[in-house]
Amino acid sequence: MKSTIRNRAAAIGIATVAGLGLATGPAMAADSGAANSSAQSAATDVDTQSIYYPIEAGKYADELVIAWGQDNTERVEAFASDEVAKKLADHGNEDGSHWRNSGAEGAAGTTYITYRNTETGEKMTLGVSNQAIGDQDEWGAAPHAVYRVDFDG
Repeated sequence: MKSTIRNRAAAIGIATVAGLGLATGPAMAADSGAANSSAQSAATDVDTQSIYYPIEAGKYADELVIAWGQDNTERVEAFASDEVAKKLADHGNEDGSHWRNSGAEGAAGTTYITYRNTETGEKMTLGVSNQAIGDQDEWGAAPHAVYRVDFDG
């Protein structure tokens, strides 16, 4: 019986760290406090490395656009330079979920990803630093690689 409780407590701890919810029954109520306290300290350590940064410029820019469309300021600030994050915030994202990737081209160490807004027809171009996404650290982190944004229309 003790090993079953330990296994369930370990599963809850792992699920909590991974951000997953687990349904538990009344038998788990007594041991959930111990599992939660250890899971919370582990979760704090994981949060600092929880953002996934793609290594392909188009996917990297797509992640920024998705975050902006969802009004996820923290994630926008992780993918964009301070200047780009401010420009996106100033522009607003009223039609933020309607941006579609319409192409890319590269020049002088930058990949320019173009988006069209299907509601307004507006065009947005993001400049992604190829060096920044190429210089990822051991965690795969390459924050702030989108360093330019231009709107047209």
